[in-house]
Amino acid sequence: MRVSNIKLVFLGKLLLAVAAIVALVALPLRALMPGISLGHLVGYGVAGSVGVLVLLVVGAACSLQFSQLILRMGGTDTQWFWFSGEPPGLVALRAGKGVCRNMS
Repeated sequence: MRVSNIKLVFLGKLLLAVAAIVALVALPLRALMPGISLGHLVGYGVAGSVGVLVLLVVGAACSLQFSQLILRMGGTDTQWFWFSGEPPGLVALRAGKGVCRNMS
């Protein structure tokens, strides 16, 4: 498969999943709010889905920017940022000692 075909298949699956979720939420909500039309509920569902997608993209961008900041400020690994110090093996390597591995 070519790359463009793979992207189209992924986009189609994504749109189908969003449509299914909107339909699953819109139909029970219509029973709870009988005065609102199905079109309005679907519109609200699509708007909510777009809002969630925008929040996910902004969150991913902020996370990546924060990771880049850690690396630019001298961090070794962004995942180790959440712990109190550097990995023990890295501390030993920086001190010029060999890393002792217990293989028992």
